[in-house]
This record gives sequence, structure tokens and C-alpha cells, in this order.
Amino acid sequence: MIRFLSAALLVLSASAASADVDFGSYDQFQTRFGAASVVGASPSQGLVVSGATLPVELDYMWEILGAWALEGSDHDWLLATHHHGGNMCGPGVTVIRVGQGTVQVMGETEACEGAVSDMRIEPDALELDIFVDGMRQQFTTYRFSDAGMETTPGEQPFAGTPAGPGADATRWIGEHPFAIFRDPGERARFLTIMTEDQIRDLSDRIGPANSVIQRGDWVLGAGCMAHACNISAGAWGIRISDGAAAAAIYENGSAPQVYGPAAYDPVFAGWMAENNL
Repeated sequence: MIRFLSAALLVLSASAASADVDFGSYDQFQTRFGAASVVGASPSQGLVVSGATLPVELDYMWEILGAWALEGSDHDWLLATHHHGGNMCGPGVTVIRVGQGTVQVMGETEACEGAVSDMRIEPDALELDIFVDGMRQQFTTYRFSDAGMETTPGEQPFAGTPAGPGADATRWIGEHPFAIFRDPGERARFLTIMTEDQIRDLSDRIGPANSVIQRGDWVLGAGCMAHACNISAGAWGIRISDGAAAAAIYENGSAPQVYGPAAYDPVFAGWMAENNL
């Protein structure tokens, strides 16, 4: 099946170096300097660009993410990725520079990282910021240029302005309970009752989970640690009326660690009992 959709190369003005990260999924893509195609059958797919077979690893699946360029530049930046087809995470993003009669694989980002948060295009380089932290706080900046692939660690502030009551709480209903930890305002809310290390510990214990629910005046989430659901779990709550936070950490054989005065509200106390190991 060919995933071509309405693939169109994004050309930015020379002053607009930052591009929205909106990746597609294509088997074929037309750059300004030639066509790019996924070739071969699984499990031995590869890439051909402008008629040249690229020196990339053959894998179960390749897909082209798109191409970007600065207006007036003499090259396009083509991005692709591949996967082995198994359950484990696959490699990162392969960056290819395509010019008139030239195609060069510039490098590949590390495997098993998070989402691409930002992409910047310069006259002589492309940069990708890729999250390496589950809370989307820490990231790696990859820079691709004639100097090769260079990496620089980066970090966003752990917390912002604390999230409030009402809609700030109810927006999480139906989401995965881990989602709140990616939000700086929610991390700031929970910093009123826990340390940063305790918040990270709680987030680590919320892997497999049902969606966030509302129960009375509370928004509630809970889950267990991936591959250790019988021994480690966590629960959290936000009171809608005043935005108060509560949390509990569970370890098999031990009493729950409870955080926040609001944890003794009957609704959250019931939630703790319901999710105890």
C-alpha cells in the first residue's frame, strides 16, 4: 500500500527558521530535487532518493516523515524512520540532505527516545529537539551539518505556575493518568505537597492504567508500574472546587505513603483504598 496522501514539501521563508513538527507517513515523497521512495518488501525495506540507493539499514519497515527547506536554499532536508516490527522501541529519525545531483545521509538520532518537540532549519544545518524524559522536561538537541551530527543536552524548567481549580482539573478526565506529569502547571501543583523526586517516583508507578475519572468533586487517576503491577503502584487526585492535590504511593507489603492534607477527604481516601495493592 502506498501512503502518499497529499505529501508536500514545506518551504520556509529565510527568516522563518523554526518549523512545526507535523510528521507524515509516506512510501513516496517528492523533494525539489528528486523523488524519495521506500523500496523492497518487509523485512528488507530500504530507501531510494533521486535514483540512488541509500546506505541505510534494511529493516522490517521504513517510512518517510516529510521534507523541509528554507526558501532559496540549494538543498532539502528529508526525514525518515524505520522499525524492526517487534514490540521493543525502534531506531530514531534518519536525516538526509538532498540537493541537485547530491544525496547524503547526515545521521540518525538515538533509538528509544521520546517525541520530537521542535525542529529548526538554518541555511547550513538542521536541528531537532527530542525528549528523553518521560515528563518531557529533558531533551537532546541534534544538529546536522557538514560538521556531522552533534548533540547537546537541554532541560526545560520542571514547573511553571501551579494549575488551578475547575477546568484546570477537569481537562484531564478521559486522559491517561500519566499525562498530568508532562504539564509544568500540574508538576507545580503537586510540588505543593511533594518534592520533585517524589513526583518522579509517583510518575514511575503509573504505567498501565485506566483513564482519569471524575468522582464527585474530584478528578482521579491511578496506575501501576510497568512489568511490576503486583508490587508497585500510585494514585493521585485533584479536588475540582479548590484545586487541592493528593497522592499515594504503594509498595507491596508496606503501608501507602500519603501526600497532602486533602488525601484524607473521604472521596480520595476511598480511591486510595480501591487502588491499594
